[in-house]
Amino acid sequence: MIFSVIISILVGSLIWLDRVFMFQFMISRPIVLAPILGLLMGNLHIGLLVGASLELLWLNAPPVGAYLPNDDSFCAAVATPVAAFAAASMPETSAAGLALVLCIPFSLMGRALDMHIRTANQELLPDTTENLEPRIHHAMRKALLRSYVCALSAIGLSTALLCGAVFLTRDILPGFLVSALSYMPFASIIIGLAALISKDMPRFSQAGFFALGMAAVIMMTWIF
Repeated sequence: MIFSVIISILVGSLIWLDRVFMFQFMISRPIVLAPILGLLMGNLHIGLLVGASLELLWLNAPPVGAYLPNDDSFCAAVATPVAAFAAASMPETSAAGLALVLCIPFSLMGRALDMHIRTANQELLPDTTENLEPRIHHAMRKALLRSYVCALSAIGLSTALLCGAVFLTRDILPGFLVSALSYMPFASIIIGLAALISKDMPRFSQAGFFALGMAAVIMMTWIF
């Protein structure tokens, strides 16, 4: 399992570059990235669960123009190995739900990483036009290598941290909470559609409704 997690981190960091820094073939979308990582880890089903859930959660946040949304690709690269690791000790739907709950905040880290790399790579641009072509090629190679190292470090650290959290808590999670987490992948389509409807609402109201919905799911699971 550890070897599979390491392979997932290496490949996930490389595919994440497709979001901005390389190719842009759209393979960094969660619906593509997560199943690829799930397949590498021998669990395509959980990759599809995580990928579809994250793709739907970000229905209302396309990267249009200068707007830079929270990084769903980074989230998928971390959530998929975490979900596969958790699935070794709990049902797959619950493992996917746990990974989503743990990893969604890390989309903020992905966004910060994206901005940091863009800013850092600007210093590689040549100051003069002398021998411009070879200097541009050198700068591009260096920027790509730097981007991959930064992504590998951030995704690797995040995945290791959350896999450690899963390992420490998987045996003490209450049964009703494990059952409640199994609803998270399937609730994503509702959350994504609700985000489209409530796009003009204040962010605090959106967060409040989300928290209220999660509390209702947990209470209903505990009762029934």
